[in-house]
Amino acid sequence: MYTDELTDLLVKGLKAAAPAILSEFGDEDIYALSLETDESSFGGGFSFTLYVNTEENHARRVKEATESGDDDDPWYYRFCEYEWYIRSEPEQLNEANDFINNGYATFDAATIYECIVSAVEKLRAEKFFESVFPHNIFFSINATEEFDSDEMIDFVVRMNGRENCTDYIDNADSFL
Repeated sequence: MYTDELTDLLVKGLKAAAPAILSEFGDEDIYALSLETDESSFGGGFSFTLYVNTEENHARRVKEATESGDDDDPWYYRFCEYEWYIRSEPEQLNEANDFINNGYATFDAATIYECIVSAVEKLRAEKFFESVFPHNIFFSINATEEFDSDEMIDFVVRMNGRENCTDYIDNADSFL
């Protein structure tokens, strides 16, 4: 089935992205990754955006917000991807992107997100993140325009296990 193929390509792409993430952000304490898919309003098909957050970036964003008088809710800066490091169209996900846009099947955003979640579940089962990163990595999807808060929480719990989602769930009103 086409969703299985897309899931496998996402697994492959995320595995390939990990060394690049470590190379670029390894001097900081990486704690979260997120993936987004978006369909171009110009008819260019879907593309991916990868988000990375670190403890240092989180602290910097909270400090900047506090100093400027903006909203300094630390949970917003911890979990809102728009405050993270952003990598548009990472090359490691080109095969998955090509499959979505040039494949034999038509995908909608909801199906692509389900495949992303399935890919992360597979990587968790393989203990991939633990083998690459020095400690647990929280994984989310940036899909608040596609899903409501309860659906987002369900996806995050599937990708991370409920025991690793307490802060996300308890503070979801700050960023979802």
